[in-house]
Amino acid sequence: MNRAIRHIALLTLKDLRIEARGRQTIGLVVVLAILIVVVLALGLGPGSGSSGLSATAILWVAYLFGGVLIFEKTMAVERYDDALAGLLLAPIDRGSIFAAKLLANLVLMFTLALVVTPVGIMFFQFDLSVAPGGFALVMAISMIGYAAIGTLFAALTSSTRLAGGLLAMLVFPVTLPVVLVSTRVLANLFEHNVSIGGSGLAILIAFDVMFLTASWLVFEIVLEA
Repeated sequence: MNRAIRHIALLTLKDLRIEARGRQTIGLVVVLAILIVVVLALGLGPGSGSSGLSATAILWVAYLFGGVLIFEKTMAVERYDDALAGLLLAPIDRGSIFAAKLLANLVLMFTLALVVTPVGIMFFQFDLSVAPGGFALVMAISMIGYAAIGTLFAALTSSTRLAGGLLAMLVFPVTLPVVLVSTRVLANLFEHNVSIGGSGLAILIAFDVMFLTASWLVFEIVLEA
């Protein structure tokens, strides 16, 4: 167990160190997400996202497209100079590789959310102060499931020429239930003051368990393909 944890930590730090040196992925993703929010703000008008349902849905648009770019870029790193082949030859469990990629993607996703969410709040006049902890908890749980599926499909499509477009076509339909449930949970929280500790949160956790388990089991097959 300690050896697996060490491998996961080293691989995660490797990906984050590569990103810290180049700063290409997070910079591109943040700019794209902010542009999405700004375009929606100009198109829909100020105050259009003031409700919990509208604001969460708008933010999810930025998270979804930003996430696809994150998943694609972090996996593309392993395709350069056959780095993935060398990684597969190392005495490292395939599950550890998946866990490391997932953690790196989550760190970048949370970084994206920390930057884009205040922009969305400013443009759409959304009052997050009502329940900031509930918003953060629901979004964090939802992003875990989204990142699990994104990591798996990024490995599946990284060797194709249509990686970006194909990845979005695969990930968005699968994670749509997570987006819908989290949006509804937050809408009930902000608009009707309904606690998030009900069936909605349980459904999100169930999706996370299902996505994490399926992705972990299939990831090794995808890498060997």
